[in-house]
Amino acid sequence: MTEIESLISRLKSLEQGCEDKCLDLKTLKFDVQEGEMRLFNPFQVYYFKIDPKNPKDPKIVHAVKQFCKAIRVPYSFFSKNPEYMKKNMTECWLPTLKPEKSSVLAKLRVCGDKEGSIIRAILPVEFTNITNSEVIEALAKEVGDQYKLDFIIGEERDDLILHVRFVSKDEFDICGEKCAAGFSVVASELGASPLKVETFLYRCSSKAAFLATYATESFFSFEYEKIQKSDLQNLFPSLMVHIGEKLGEIKCKIQAAKEIPLKKENVQELLMQLRLNKNLNEKFHVLMFQEMEKDGGIKTRWDFVNKMSIVAKDFDVDHRLKIERAAGSMLGLLFEKN
Repeated sequence: MTEIESLISRLKSLEQGCEDKCLDLKTLKFDVQEGEMRLFNPFQVYYFKIDPKNPKDPKIVHAVKQFCKAIRVPYSFFSKNPEYMKKNMTECWLPTLKPEKSSVLAKLRVCGDKEGSIIRAILPVEFTNITNSEVIEALAKEVGDQYKLDFIIGEERDDLILHVRFVSKDEFDICGEKCAAGFSVVASELGASPLKVETFLYRCSSKAAFLATYATESFFSFEYEKIQKSDLQNLFPSLMVHIGEKLGEIKCKIQAAKEIPLKKENVQELLMQLRLNKNLNEKFHVLMFQEMEKDGGIKTRWDFVNKMSIVAKDFDVDHRLKIERAAGSMLGLLFEKN
């Protein structure tokens, strides 16, 4: 079994005991006792997740946030109220939902120790029901044995985001530097992220990645409400063709970056440029400043962007991609949107 086949098998095993059901929120009642929230009718009970030891875990609060959005109550306000107020608010707002807004797609998992189901996510009925395993299966048909898995994040039960990266086995040398082309897929069958596909340059020695930008965006990025399963059939073949076509241009840009010398004042100018990027948070800026202070080996623009990509590994998926995109932009990995 190949790495990608093993991944698909693991993802499918996580789907066991799960089901999707269309619910009309106006026909359900809400209750909360001792921290446990549930929606119910005379025939079924749907429990929101609870973890007293880690109540703010994103996987725990995800469905509650989506429920609050559906009933038009800000989660930040809802979560701060005592239980009797949460019940009163919900009982007040549920009957006011318009018919076209009261129907939702509930992603459920059978309870292991009691009757009813656990709510994994509450989504608009327009949400295209594509599982993470289906995304990777569509990809596997095109990848073959040309690419190897670099890493996988989010393959545990009810993880909100799956982030998978592939790196080409066909490495190339630029001024003594081993590099390769690659791409990543970000998927969320629970509605925590759009379906995104990124292309990147990969530095083999440090496992650093530099994302390409297509008219300020990813190679492919769509909300699940706007895509169809058939779109996947065209997406990944076009991705493979694109990577092959742009490889020569990317090599030239790396070589140019390795030839741009940086003095201390140039490094400070680049740090100031990063400050203007609103997608980068304060933690990143602090870490980059610290790295520049302690590392005297930043001699070229290539060294600088490498440091950015290495620092990016300490961040969650969303922030990591933003940092790696900024690093790719500094290398000139900017292309027109197809």
